[in-house]
Amino acid sequence: MNISISTAHNVDIDYIPAGVLDRILATLIDSAFQFGLLMLGLMFIGLFSMADSPTWFFVILAVIIASYHLFCEAVFNGRSLGKYTMRIQVVKLNGKKLTFWDCMLRWVFRLIDISISSGAVAVISIIASKRMQRLGDMAAGTTVIKLEKAVTLKQISEFETPEEYQVVFQQAALLSDKDIKIIKDVLREVYKNNTYALLAPLTKKIKEVTGIETSMIPLEFVETILKDHSHLANN
Repeated sequence: MNISISTAHNVDIDYIPAGVLDRILATLIDSAFQFGLLMLGLMFIGLFSMADSPTWFFVILAVIIASYHLFCEAVFNGRSLGKYTMRIQVVKLNGKKLTFWDCMLRWVFRLIDISISSGAVAVISIIASKRMQRLGDMAAGTTVIKLEKAVTLKQISEFETPEEYQVVFQQAALLSDKDIKIIKDVLREVYKNNTYALLAPLTKKIKEVTGIETSMIPLEFVETILKDHSHLANN
């Protein structure tokens, strides 16, 4: 079963959902890391045993361990140490970039999904959910996907552009959402399996549809077209 995620251009891209086992193993790895932080913190507290009140250190240590998942997912684009190891990642179902508040919602619901129920609620929810979501995912509009080799370099929002971006080919606007989906599918295949031979016919077809004439190398041309189309569609 694949999960279909919509982009800003109303194009659906299919991703493999992370399995329950992958997510459990990722959680166990994260828990082991958190336990290591706890032990390290207690060792430092032992060094300060002569102090009158090491309470402040306990508070800092508790905050660091408690906010571990929130910090990692917010800073590392939906990935903790466990998720990185298991090659899985939290993503938005609408194709937009994961925000701090999305991570906050997942973190708050983690108390019910995992902490209080020892993960039972999360497992049942993921199995029962159509999009493999725990309660935190449902609240935040997210899910967890399995990353394929090499595709990790190119995520759903890979061709989003800053406001100051300068469009190279205005003709990119002539391409339909269906055209863009085909281009992205071919490019993902190129990234994944290094099948660069696919770029020549793809480039030729794009030029036929848009009337563009350029000597730009195929890979650069295709990536530029996608960036131009993204910018023109969102501005």
